[in-house]
Amino acid sequence: MCTKLTLATQVRQLAVWGILFIGMLFPSCEKQTNPVPSYPVYLDLNIPAVYPHFVPDNGFQTLSFTQKTYEYELLGYAGVLVWVGMDGHYYASDLCCSYCLDRQHPVIPDGIFAVCPTCGEEYDLSYGLANPMKGLARQPLRRFGTRFTGTTLQIRN
Repeated sequence: MCTKLTLATQVRQLAVWGILFIGMLFPSCEKQTNPVPSYPVYLDLNIPAVYPHFVPDNGFQTLSFTQKTYEYELLGYAGVLVWVGMDGHYYASDLCCSYCLDRQHPVIPDGIFAVCPTCGEEYDLSYGLANPMKGLARQPLRRFGTRFTGTTLQIRN
């Protein structure tokens, strides 16, 4: 016996098949997590007193921290890279390469790039994203939050 489907049933079936088809087209829409372990970061930099030339007016600059200056400081997984981007904002990230995860050999700032001495990956620091530009990495350097309050640059995760 042949049954006739109503228009409403046909529309529902078409919608279900459409949703299934779209789901097959975009299987990996989930957010990718950064492979660099998330270690605590707590760093305060007194810019005028200790780093008077580390200001946006002086163009692109970087600072690297792999050793604590004060006992309370927390420097992430491999250390902290801080920079003034081309847009004049302060940015910070972990010094660990997101591809080889070599904590013992942190990335090295080189102009507007940070270069991994282990695998050769280059990260573009120019506008704060720290995205991989050359090599096999798929994730940027692990970013930290920055906030400038009067004279202090606060870096946290």
